[in-house]
Amino acid sequence: MKTLHRYVLTQQVPPFFFGIFIIIFILILDFLYKNLEMLIGKGVPVAASAELLLLSLGWMIVMAVPMAVLIGTLISFTRLASDNEITAMRTSGLSLTAISRPLLIAAVLLSFGMIPVHNYVVPETNHRLANLLVSIHKKKPALQLRDGVFMNEIKGYSILVNKSMGREIEGVTISRLIEGKPAQTIRAERGELFFTDDGSTLVMRLYDGEIHDVDEKDPKRYLRLKFTEHTLNIPGVGRELVRIDREYRGDREMGMGALRSEIADYRDKLANQMAQVESVVVRNALALPGLRDAAAAGSEDGKQRIVPAMTSAIEKIRTLKTQADSYRRRMRSLAVEVHKKAALSFACIVFVMIGIPIGVRTKEGGAGSGLVVSILFFSVYYAFLSAGEKLADRGYILPSLSMWAANIVLGAIGLYLFIRADRELPFIPRHLKQLVRGRSH
Repeated sequence: MKTLHRYVLTQQVPPFFFGIFIIIFILILDFLYKNLEMLIGKGVPVAASAELLLLSLGWMIVMAVPMAVLIGTLISFTRLASDNEITAMRTSGLSLTAISRPLLIAAVLLSFGMIPVHNYVVPETNHRLANLLVSIHKKKPALQLRDGVFMNEIKGYSILVNKSMGREIEGVTISRLIEGKPAQTIRAERGELFFTDDGSTLVMRLYDGEIHDVDEKDPKRYLRLKFTEHTLNIPGVGRELVRIDREYRGDREMGMGALRSEIADYRDKLANQMAQVESVVVRNALALPGLRDAAAAGSEDGKQRIVPAMTSAIEKIRTLKTQADSYRRRMRSLAVEVHKKAALSFACIVFVMIGIPIGVRTKEGGAGSGLVVSILFFSVYYAFLSAGEKLADRGYILPSLSMWAANIVLGAIGLYLFIRADRELPFIPRHLKQLVRGRSH
């Protein structure tokens, strides 16, 4: 049995890593499609771009592992079934449960192993990724000169170059735009571009040109200055990427402990808000009879105070209620993230339960069919998660149910299919097929 179990497990390894490679490759292509223009346009260094991709592997891996488990299970059991190895094992007296036991144990261990990855590794990589993205978004655009096209990315300057050859440029026209003043125009036959040593300032050294300007003291006087060499320094256009280290962490940048701690803080804030509402209601309830009696007695002061007092109380309660609702939404959002980390970890068990019976019943097809079926089931799983997250955020269902619903539903389907396959029964009972056929006729 040890040899058999070792054999079943080793059959999972190649398709499992094949699935991880394919899924991460697809996710990387999607990442490059969405961010390549930004990286090029901002002139992000290659090292920073590679770091951005490396940090993105954190969330990519936790998405890829459950799907790779399903791909590996489907492909390996399809091959075992098509080669009649499953039939040979069952003929020797082994049940599907006995054959699958090592794989089920491995799925449980993998699920528990994914919890610290979700809890520690992914939040930290997401935090560093968010910091790097903020740094890139705040970076000045890269200096991209195209022949015969005005470059207006540098604030206060419009630059036209007839021909650019790396550092050297020819036929330069620069319009310097100063608010409240006429534009200053600089023309040069040729020039060169480079950055200062600290990378913070663009230096344009121009040769054989003219500066056209208007005299500030006498706007009617036109100035024309010829030069053989003129240096123009433009600060704040450097290619250096200034790193930003934010202390703030979003939902996906926190582990379960930090999320639960923040939920507790919001629970205390909510209790304080409700206490304030109660205080306002009680205080005004006690004051109202006196104001009403004064108004009934004909007191002008009582008449003038009763309406503003009630209006103020209603506005105060409305403000406190709005703030309390925002606290509840935040608590639901944090609770959703806590349950999502755990639910995604245990998705490995769910997909093994689905993959084994389907693989056993699939006599033909290899990696292609396994990949297609995996994408189908994972799409359903992800649709459950997305819909559940939105419903929980809006307060329609509990956060725990919203995130565990996919595991519960697909796990129940997988368990049903596994039991039917273990007993060598068709997935759809015969009487149900007859009922469907009878209605169709």
